[in-house]
Amino acid sequence: MEIFMTNIVYGTSVHKLKLELATILHAPPFYTPTGPPLNFEVYLFPKKKRSQWQSGALTLPSAEVGSQFLQLYGAPHPQRFLTLGTIRVQFQLSQREARRDVLERIRRQPFEDPRISQAREREAEELQALGAQVCTIQFGWECRDMVYSVEWEKTCAAVLTFDADRRVFRVAARGLGLEDTRIIAIRASQIGWVSAAVHPPSGVPTIFFSLSNPPAFETTPALSDFNTNLAEIFGHAPPPPLRHKWSAFDESHEPVAPYTSLALRLECKSLGDLDTFRKLARAAHVRPDNFAYHVERRGLFAQNLRDEYATWAVRQPWTVAFQVEALLRSWLLDFQDVLRLRQPIEKLLREKGREYTAALLQDFVAHAKALFWYGEDNTRGEDGTLPAELSVEDPVALFSRVQTKFVHKPMATAFDTADPTALFHCLRITVTPTTLLLEGPFPERSNRVMRTYFRSQDCFLRVSFQDEDRLQLRFDREVDGRGFVRRRVMRILLDGLTIAGAHFDFLAYSQSALKEHAVWFVKPFKHVGDDGYTSFVDAATIIDSLGTFRNLSFDPKLIYCPARYAARISQAFTATDASITVDVGQIITGHDIKTASGNYVFTDGVGTISPQLAKEIWRALQERRGRGRRDRTYPRAYQVRFQGSKGMLSVDHTLSGRSILLRPSMIKFESPSSLTIEIARAFDKPGAYYLNRPLIMLLEGLGVPYAVFQTLQDDAVREVKESVDSLERSARLLEAHGLGASFRLTSSMLGLHKLGVGPLHGDLFWEQLMDFSINHVLRELKHHARIPVPDSWTLVGVADVHGYLEEGEIFACVDSPNHTGLIYLEGRTLISRSPTIHPGDVQVVHAIGRPPPGSPFVQESLRNTVVFSIKGERPLPSCLGGGDLDGDVYNVTTRADLLPPRTYHPASYEPAPKKLVDHESTMADVAEFVAEYIISDTLGIIATTWLIIADQSTQGIMHPDCIKLAALHSDAVDYPKSGNPVPIAHIPRLHLPTRPDWNAPETFTGDSDSYYESVRAIGKLYRSIDLPALRQVNRVARNQRRHMRDEADDTVTAILAKFRSDQLSEDDEVYVALRDRTAEFIDPGDYDDGTVTGIWELYNTYVSRLRAICADHTLSTSRSAMLTEEEAIVGTIVAKCSQRRKRKDLMSQMREQTAMLVNDVRNELESEDDMPLEDSLRRAWIAFRVATLEERYFGARSFGWVAIGAIFDTIKEIEDEERTIARR
Repeated sequence: MEIFMTNIVYGTSVHKLKLELATILHAPPFYTPTGPPLNFEVYLFPKKKRSQWQSGALTLPSAEVGSQFLQLYGAPHPQRFLTLGTIRVQFQLSQREARRDVLERIRRQPFEDPRISQAREREAEELQALGAQVCTIQFGWECRDMVYSVEWEKTCAAVLTFDADRRVFRVAARGLGLEDTRIIAIRASQIGWVSAAVHPPSGVPTIFFSLSNPPAFETTPALSDFNTNLAEIFGHAPPPPLRHKWSAFDESHEPVAPYTSLALRLECKSLGDLDTFRKLARAAHVRPDNFAYHVERRGLFAQNLRDEYATWAVRQPWTVAFQVEALLRSWLLDFQDVLRLRQPIEKLLREKGREYTAALLQDFVAHAKALFWYGEDNTRGEDGTLPAELSVEDPVALFSRVQTKFVHKPMATAFDTADPTALFHCLRITVTPTTLLLEGPFPERSNRVMRTYFRSQDCFLRVSFQDEDRLQLRFDREVDGRGFVRRRVMRILLDGLTIAGAHFDFLAYSQSALKEHAVWFVKPFKHVGDDGYTSFVDAATIIDSLGTFRNLSFDPKLIYCPARYAARISQAFTATDASITVDVGQIITGHDIKTASGNYVFTDGVGTISPQLAKEIWRALQERRGRGRRDRTYPRAYQVRFQGSKGMLSVDHTLSGRSILLRPSMIKFESPSSLTIEIARAFDKPGAYYLNRPLIMLLEGLGVPYAVFQTLQDDAVREVKESVDSLERSARLLEAHGLGASFRLTSSMLGLHKLGVGPLHGDLFWEQLMDFSINHVLRELKHHARIPVPDSWTLVGVADVHGYLEEGEIFACVDSPNHTGLIYLEGRTLISRSPTIHPGDVQVVHAIGRPPPGSPFVQESLRNTVVFSIKGERPLPSCLGGGDLDGDVYNVTTRADLLPPRTYHPASYEPAPKKLVDHESTMADVAEFVAEYIISDTLGIIATTWLIIADQSTQGIMHPDCIKLAALHSDAVDYPKSGNPVPIAHIPRLHLPTRPDWNAPETFTGDSDSYYESVRAIGKLYRSIDLPALRQVNRVARNQRRHMRDEADDTVTAILAKFRSDQLSEDDEVYVALRDRTAEFIDPGDYDDGTVTGIWELYNTYVSRLRAICADHTLSTSRSAMLTEEEAIVGTIVAKCSQRRKRKDLMSQMREQTAMLVNDVRNELESEDDMPLEDSLRRAWIAFRVATLEERYFGARSFGWVAIGAIFDTIKEIEDEERTIARR
């Protein structure tokens, strides 16, 4: 309730009035001893002319409290009075309704003593008034001999301040006359270390920032202050000054900014400025050192050196030049260092060739990260020196040492460039506001275009646009983000990139890459086709070769919609596996099955395939796995790209021979010459079912009790805590949460468990990888409510093309590797599809159970799919968040406790209108769309806003704003294909200025009043989990760096000597168990020097590639940052991150890389297909022994787990072969 207050003495502060009202409202009859103090809000209106009084509003949390207050204090006949000085304040019922956001805030937040808030405001005002005067700004290079080399400087009048709300230091240099004010913005979180000291020789007070990533460079218009004053004169609210973002401080700084922006030195006017800065630093929780570098001007990045380097680099093979450029761009070496490496690199090229040299340079980058830089976790002495063990060596000496150790063993499956089906080796470039970061090459799944030009894979680049901290580009409201994206991103998309003399042009993107703000670039090259004809290939010729996008009868406006045109092109860039080629005569053109009204399509995106062809595709895919486990059956559904079509193919038992049926809803453009069926995904296994925050919010809003979710989470937590009790439980935890899959840890741990090996307590590596696994699972539970639901599944959707199912019925057959026999869902079933945002996005349907006699499911059960009916007024998939059947997966469960007591009518949205141009789309139009997408993608904002408003509002998911957000979400999902963004102004504002506690980022320290305690289920689930401390992660990283410093003095001669001496202990439980099991088939002591030498080379190559993966997939932007070996084997990243998607994407990429690495090693161990299995077992056993002999060093322990998996799989093959022979 809102109460109007009058007769308030002019000059009374809000804090004083609140304090006086608190004496009333926190006493009887309003105060209850068992409850918290009543919260309320006070607002004072501006004083009217000629009035000596002020008026205001008192907002109370409920009408009952308000009525009670007015009975005692309300006009015209108050029983009690509130007196300020000698004047009685008058209260009466306000004619306005209380503001909704104010009501929600005071109901949810505890009362804060006005004296505390007043003190905080006073402190903020005092902090805002502080500023250190700066007379010189310098950017430069921290040299290894403890000298700071000034590489650029500017004499100016500047002020260093601190914004406590945003935790940002700003150095603002006011321009002369009408020149803009130039700003250097440094977030407290990006400071590696900082000092405030007097430079001894000169006596100049200096402030030094050593940063983990470059600062932001901005300008504010010179007239912004004038505009503010003008607004105040005329009584208008001054608009916030629009800041502009740049890639350097000014034009003179641009040439060196990409290389020297991590070390900022400020010369101050007086010693008092250092004291001022120390006060600012205390507010930022930063502790400055008392250390001043010796300063020189060495010209490490001078124009003549840059020119000399450019002239040399352009003459080098492109793959070598790329790696040298990567060294420069990673802030590891300066231009003088690189030019000193010219002779060793050229000598290596002459002796070993370009492939070897490029691979060694990539390994050198990872070594340099571990050896040259000390990271934030090490401490300097008072004199600025480092601990002795962290002293660094000359780059040429390090290069020589790395070269001596380096072993390059190309692995056939990944490096065989004569095989178009092999993995594609991808070079990556990240474009940040100030620089370019170069990484790779990394093996990735290929696509149609890369398979066509597999001999020229180094001519392609994957280019990402990210912020300096490697997160997605984000801008404050006061920053002109659109202008910066057009200057930085659009210019590169239109004009291309030049790296070490090679020029690349924008090519295209895949739909998944667009969400990561990543695209493909290509440089022109000559291509020799299968017919022997040589052609010139560039971006334009590749696009022209994909198919026909104009004058399509089924989509005549396609070519006029740049976003849609690009989406069709993106089909050729989707990561796929080539399977087999079909003849034109085997392609059947079917028709789509529609509703009677014609408004909906039951078969939207799904065709069918004959059983014979489905089996042949699976056989072709498995042959590429190499020798190993063969599944007992084949998938009944594939997600494919074929010609110009995309979507699903499900098995139809009535189709004979090698045939596929395509429907019109699958065909997106014409490409009749492409006859290879490309497999995006084979659905050979069911997916697990996990709850998430949006789904929990919906189900709670539909009546599912909070206790149901808490029970499921408690069960998951209990399983986590019990996971270290045995190797079997450890394996099941990893399997349930998709951890360790790249290294096949689940099967390896289960194999050891069957040999009687217990939990490996005392094995530090195993304990740490389990600690990281437990932390990963608990983190997902706490921060994302990713709660596993037993006996529930995630299945791909297909259509009941035979028309057996009735409306509201589904058929689901699950073939799980963890269950014996098939599982048929039966009865009332909850079905949904992620993301869920509308109350109608979850529905309850009837699963028919086992195939009834005479049904088509008796002939073909379509295992691991959910089959939808083709009857009724509307397809069920379209009711579930606008789903279809082109590869969407659906969550299904028959758990009674998760079935909501009520459901809601599904949403029905019109397709988003397409943004068209008045000419046929060009790639320049597509480039403009990409730039617009980067700045206008609001999908994540909409989803988060929906969840927060549902938490804040008493109406929950039924609040009108939530219903509106569901519609906006549908349009935002369509944006990549429609080209029409959802303007941020259309998104409803949050109801409260504070957010629920579960919305706090992982990096939140808990010392802010910006969050309230959520009463929703997701809030209670969030608070019920305490993450274990992971202080040991820094210790693990330090040990890892130390073991890379002194690693590998071992040579193959030393390893052979160790083999002969058999130094391994009988106390090693794993070693003894594996030796005894292996001895049943081979003699563990039987080996030859040649095989040991080959395995030793394989091990060193593995370590080199793993080191590169760990160096390039870290969330930290520190130059020394690397993932630990334990993180890599588990497939997690322990470091905290404020953007969930960034960690998720990095983990996905890292897992893909490690999976390919492990597959390569396994294929090398298995060697040739005709090799006797016993020889393969011997090679795997030797690999395990090499790993145990090298276990102190980085990479050895994970290599050992790869070998363990190979041992168990090979033994299984031997036993299967023996059983087959025995049955003959």
